[in-house]
Amino acid sequence: MTDDKQKSQVTSKPAGADAMTNSIIEYLRQHPGFFNEHPELLSQLQIPHDSGDAVSLIERQMSVLREQNQLTRQKLRELIEIAQANEELARRMHMLALTLMDAKQPAEIFTLLYESLRSNFTADFAVVRVFGRPLLADFADGDEFVGADAKGAALFKSVIDSKRPICGQLKHQQQVYLFDDTSNAPTSGVMVPLAGDGWSGIMAIGSHDPERFQPGMGVDLLTNLGEILSLILKPWVISAKS
Repeated sequence: MTDDKQKSQVTSKPAGADAMTNSIIEYLRQHPGFFNEHPELLSQLQIPHDSGDAVSLIERQMSVLREQNQLTRQKLRELIEIAQANEELARRMHMLALTLMDAKQPAEIFTLLYESLRSNFTADFAVVRVFGRPLLADFADGDEFVGADAKGAALFKSVIDSKRPICGQLKHQQQVYLFDDTSNAPTSGVMVPLAGDGWSGIMAIGSHDPERFQPGMGVDLLTNLGEILSLILKPWVISAKS
């Protein structure tokens, strides 16, 4: 095959390309305000400017604008995804709160809480410890009520006093107290303080993923969950002031 034939094949246009081009040209002539109505297309067009081997200032500016436009679009998509994830998380938290409020006694409250945290919030571990006495002796059958004078309360004093959840790695003593088997303890977690009339408590949510709960992550919804759980448990815990 000769060089001329090779060049002809390389530069040949697809069938119908000229007709499509003419149609586009004619459409733009009939609609001179097209780019006013669709200005976003201007940043995607590549329009050469005769300037030899040098890149013209206009061409360089257009290149920068395209890059900025792409970054802006990417950032916008990320913000939309975060907003959608937060909306879904808020919906699940709302459903959990309604479910807990419908429970008839503490054992049911804790069972529903643990099941929801594991199935709907990707938690590998979920534990509640209430540093107070249950209203009825029958409610003390579980592990949740550990007494007002429990030594374990000192392990979580800083969290309870702060009234804000704390994310990250749990201390070894905290892991031992909450999970017993430290060989299977979570590698990251969040501790949510609970508080009532003369009693306090802790809700711990853990994960095998060390990146799941990191210091500095948003905890507003977890703060709300801690407040809701505290109110739901309030009738079932003896006030220290009684």
